[in-house]
Amino acid sequence: MQGRLILLAALAAVCFATSTPSNAQDCYESTIRTPSPFMGNHNEIFRLQDGTLWQVQHEYEYLYEYYPTVVVCPSRGSLIIDDKRLSIRHIDGSIESKIDGEFSGWEGDTVFKLTNGQIWQQAEHDYKYRYAYSPDVVIFRADGRFMMQVEGMDKPIRVIRLR
Repeated sequence: MQGRLILLAALAAVCFATSTPSNAQDCYESTIRTPSPFMGNHNEIFRLQDGTLWQVQHEYEYLYEYYPTVVVCPSRGSLIIDDKRLSIRHIDGSIESKIDGEFSGWEGDTVFKLTNGQIWQQAEHDYKYRYAYSPDVVIFRADGRFMMQVEGMDKPIRVIRLR
């Protein structure tokens, strides 16, 4: 209950601190549905209750929050969770699918076949192991590049589309 009061007080402070009514109305309360727990770290992709996708930018909080209630201010690119303000950006035009079958991470040039028929390949050198069967994926553009976030992985990986 105390966290919710702090959150509402933060929302009020944000709304009253703005100079234009349109900015004040831009902030709204929501809940983070995925991932759970929400960490609040750089590049983390999260989905709000309304289904929109967002990405944390330049933050390293390690919050370990399960389905937290947050205040989102899109025009400011910020999210308020308890007494912390995080920089975020909206992800628009994403592709959502699943890995077709087994997933065991990536190791430099890994090829990913998705259940929607698309095939993507890892485009940056990185190695990360994690086994999962048919995990969810979100592919989105960031700084002109395609990035793929796989459910359960701590960061997205740069990819290119093969088919």
